[in-house]
Amino acid sequence: PGKPIRLIVPIVAGGPSDAVARALARGLTTELGQQVLVENRPGGNTGIGAGAVLNAAPDGYTLLFALASNAGLPHLSKASPYKSLAEFTPVSAIGGNTQCLVVPTSVPARTLTDFAAYAKASAYPLMRGANNVSEDMVAGQITGALGFKLERVPYKGAPQMLPDLLEGRLQAAVLPIGASLPHVRSGRLAILGCSMAERLAALPAVPTLAESGVSAAPLVTAHFVLGPPRLPVEITDRLAAAVRQAAQTADFKQEMDRLLIAGTARSPAETRELMLQAEAQYVQFVRETGASID
Repeated sequence: PGKPIRLIVPIVAGGPSDAVARALARGLTTELGQQVLVENRPGGNTGIGAGAVLNAAPDGYTLLFALASNAGLPHLSKASPYKSLAEFTPVSAIGGNTQCLVVPTSVPARTLTDFAAYAKASAYPLMRGANNVSEDMVAGQITGALGFKLERVPYKGAPQMLPDLLEGRLQAAVLPIGASLPHVRSGRLAILGCSMAERLAALPAVPTLAESGVSAAPLVTAHFVLGPPRLPVEITDRLAAAVRQAAQTADFKQEMDRLLIAGTARSPAETRELMLQAEAQYVQFVRETGASID
């Protein structure tokens, strides 16, 4: 590259995915010999940032750091600037966030079953903070399986939501484990269950959703590095190789370990397959529930 590269992150700064993007940008800067600048473009349920890359020149100087939830946006909102995430050029994918239902410790429940009973018995609707369609899907899986309701309260991002959750003004949220873990360790939040196939080695006491009676398949999670449509193969391959090398650096691995995110960088072909898997999961969820964020 002959000039700096923009890595557009379609969410607010400060959360786990933003931290992963910044660690990756540092590694890419070294690998490519050009500054890779993280540009947060939140809004439109990640659609504003994604739309900026969709309409960018296919020259490799504008990339999207997408979440797996970007695959669900076209199926949950008529305002989505794209009809399928497959419109973008897949470059690479790295590990995604494990989504967990968390509650402030002022809520008298430490299992999903107890929380469902608490919600059903409550004289007022329980409030759930929300800022991401993947969190909405996990919440929908939980409430649908256990037969209770939560009132959705929208936020721009996890950093804006956490103060209300910690103070008990919200009674629940589905959050990336990396965002909630510091507050779990301080005793202010409790994790009731996580969308994953197996328990995390770092948190052996935290059950999977399946262990709590939620039979839905674990959420497909990943962070995708995507280019605009029609990005030339030679540029795609050069960027994919740089992501693979950046993901092997000590700095990047340390950040992933801190956030409890696993996984190595994927090839463009593997990335496309993972995008399609994520999109299929959202299509099924919308078909079964009629969910919408409009």
